[in-house]
Amino acid sequence: METARDRAEKIISSWSTLYDARNRFLKSYRTVWDIPLKNNRTQVLFEEISPGANVFEIGSSDRHLEGVLTNAVPNVTYKSMDIDRETRHDYYDLDAVDETFDAVLLFEVIEHLPFAEGVRLLARAFELLHPGGKLIMTTPNIAHPTHYYRDPTHVQPWSHEGLGGALTALGFDSVRCYRIFDAPAFEKLMRVYVTAWLARYLGIDFAHSLLVVASRAT
Repeated sequence: METARDRAEKIISSWSTLYDARNRFLKSYRTVWDIPLKNNRTQVLFEEISPGANVFEIGSSDRHLEGVLTNAVPNVTYKSMDIDRETRHDYYDLDAVDETFDAVLLFEVIEHLPFAEGVRLLARAFELLHPGGKLIMTTPNIAHPTHYYRDPTHVQPWSHEGLGGALTALGFDSVRCYRIFDAPAFEKLMRVYVTAWLARYLGIDFAHSLLVVASRAT
């Protein structure tokens, strides 16, 4: 039986595998402008994570989201993984994780890894989910003219079709995308209703990040 790790290696070694999955994904979001806007990632988290969920965050830094989730969603269980041993985490090695979860969070991590490592990370996230569980992740929106390039530690840019295609090829279903744009009301009004036509004409976007929700099939 083909595993997520098998599918990851096929994506890495075969350009046609990713290309075909990307084309299937583009039927849902032909351009970045077809992706709906959300104010911030917590808005999506509160919509997607149910009371009592068992949540695991990869690359969790200072575990800030633990307080955000447990204060807003009843009976959530939160665990974290990060390679920084100067901070407190439940795991420091992803291969040491021996349980599965209702949701895996991966915020602003994948762009710091080379392509092959990023695909393998997504496959590992697939393995860590219960059937029906959700991967919720963000990455810089490369359609934004500057946001990705502000951080010199970024290694691999991910377009919406590339990321959606990789997730589709790995076996995730119901892959949904959002553009994240958190700004003061006046700036948001100007960007969305006044200057959006110019951005479309230039082939760029004002939203800083992409957020993707992908489910493991039941």
